[in-house]
Amino acid sequence: MAECSSGIDVTAVRNPACLVGGLGLLLTTAAVPFIAREGQAFGFGRAHLRLTALALTDQFPGFWLLTALAVAWVAAGLLQEERPHGPALWGGVAGCLLVVWLTWAAGVKPYAFGPGAVLALAICLVVLASGLSRGGYIRADTFVAASILALAFFVLLFILYPIFAVLQHSVMDSRGFRPALFVDTLRNYQAFWRVLGNSLGLAVFVGVISTVIGLAFALAATRSRSRITVLLRSFSLLPLITPPFVVGLAIILLFGLQGFITSTLLGLKTRGIFGFPGLALAQTLSFAPVAFLVIASVVESVNPALEEASLTLRAGPWETFWKVTLPLLRPGLANAFLLTIIESLADFGNPIVLGGEFEVLSTEIYFSIIGRFDQTLAASLGIVLLAFSLATFLLQQCWLGERSYVTVTGKPPSGKPMPLPRGLEIGLLSFCAAWCVFTLALYLFVIYGGFVEIWGINNAFTLRHYRQLLRDGMDALNTTLILAGISSPLTAAVGILLAYLVVRHQFPGRGALEFTSMLSFAVPGTVIGIGYIMAFNQSPFLLTGTATILVISFVFRNMPVGIRSGIAALAQIDRALEEASVTLRASFATTIRRIVLPLIRPAIISALVFSFVRSVTAISAVVFLVSAKWQLSTKVILDQAENGRYGLATSYSTVLIVIMALAIALMYLLVGKRAAAGGLEGGGLA
Repeated sequence: MAECSSGIDVTAVRNPACLVGGLGLLLTTAAVPFIAREGQAFGFGRAHLRLTALALTDQFPGFWLLTALAVAWVAAGLLQEERPHGPALWGGVAGCLLVVWLTWAAGVKPYAFGPGAVLALAICLVVLASGLSRGGYIRADTFVAASILALAFFVLLFILYPIFAVLQHSVMDSRGFRPALFVDTLRNYQAFWRVLGNSLGLAVFVGVISTVIGLAFALAATRSRSRITVLLRSFSLLPLITPPFVVGLAIILLFGLQGFITSTLLGLKTRGIFGFPGLALAQTLSFAPVAFLVIASVVESVNPALEEASLTLRAGPWETFWKVTLPLLRPGLANAFLLTIIESLADFGNPIVLGGEFEVLSTEIYFSIIGRFDQTLAASLGIVLLAFSLATFLLQQCWLGERSYVTVTGKPPSGKPMPLPRGLEIGLLSFCAAWCVFTLALYLFVIYGGFVEIWGINNAFTLRHYRQLLRDGMDALNTTLILAGISSPLTAAVGILLAYLVVRHQFPGRGALEFTSMLSFAVPGTVIGIGYIMAFNQSPFLLTGTATILVISFVFRNMPVGIRSGIAALAQIDRALEEASVTLRASFATTIRRIVLPLIRPAIISALVFSFVRSVTAISAVVFLVSAKWQLSTKVILDQAENGRYGLATSYSTVLIVIMALAIALMYLLVGKRAAAGGLEGGGLA
């Protein structure tokens, strides 16, 4: 019987997970700092070890329990057991609870979790996963079980916990738990009903107009016989390559107090563009392309046989369009309408630049934190905003869930899509062309604004703003690109892995994990931002002011992009390919590496590029999380725009637009138009 060099009979190891986990846990508790100082969560050295020993003095019973559990695991790994998964299962549960308790109890400000806490929790999760796998509770190997547990923990910590922190601050103060605090706070905020009415009225207006414009573009791009449809499709790229407030800046340059149209051409000195008119225009320009993406995919999926049947029954082109084609587009119209309402409610960039005295919920949350330093008011307004966003998603499910719009029956479609009636086609193409020209003019003025001294006052050509950007703005730009570059592969990995687990495996809580992981679609960025401030600005999670919190925000804010891309790609791969690999005794890791990953390569690249793009252009959540050391480009642009330095703001925006356009072009070259369009649609929803 073979023996290893240490003298241990390897054939006697009935539970290697317990043995390795116990040895790893012993090493962790003895040599790795369990906690660290604020901002030094992953610090090592003697000082950190002494800090851990000092902080855990009052918790030695719990700490020794963790050590005893590690010894018990080692023994269980070496002993013959009738049910070898038992120690891993129950010991894993006990270990996770012990680590969480020790971390929470020892993390008293300015101390936070350290590398020892992270490593110990990871070991306990892996051992627990082994017990669940070997016990048949999760019908997969240890890697899959561990992935499910780890992702569930991350979703709980970085999505649900911040939302809970916002809810907690709305009903708790120094006197303890007071459910009436939420109502009292909103009652004392005299502008609440006006702000709520402004937000909802603007959202509904933008939703209707954006859906109509998106429908016009979708019909023109998919059913027109003109060659300019390629240009119309490029219209859908604009919201992705544009920082959130660039459209607002362009509107100010055209229609503001010193605007080119209002001041130079018409001789008017007016601030009328600030408030509802400017916000409605800016949000419509920003969100109509998203509505176009949603509706266009539905238009392309309509079975031409239905329209041909209508024409065969002697219905004219107009009657067929109104009674057959348009009703079949109802799912796309509903999705586009509700999605743009949510985008409008969550929008922060345009209201902060163009809002003026027209207050909306997203900016009032920001000013409650930054201006009034009132976390209770910010949390209460955040709960209101979150409630309306979630209610809109529920309305979407109720509206569409009880109706059938099936046109794809499994039989190959016959015929070509019915062209639009000639008059409608000419009208749609004319409108779309005019809208594209107006949109292009806005972007040209943004670029031009970076090359003039003082907009509307001294329009002399200058490179001063770009020289200042090279001198003072490169640090923020480098930081943005580095953090986006770090978060993008993490976002793609987490999203694709979660998509694979949800699509390919059945396990308890699968539906809940899928729903909560996609929840960031419905949670406005400002709510996530204040949630992170409230959840991770106190022990044991002292992360605010660090690069770690920014990367975490990027990853879990953009994770649905990877999930959508992964689900779409995996739906096209036959399970038989993976089953054949397993039948040939390939491990799960080998099957993933040799079979799955090569087949979903377009989805991976799509998730990488779009998570990078969205990280670079993020503002609503990260505006609360940036610090003097970790400054981001979008926050710099916002600060310059608020201070009236439009030249520097537009030059910085131009640089970001060029970077985003290059990233999108690279993805088109790597994965092709179809995969890019799929990723684009997923990206527009986040």
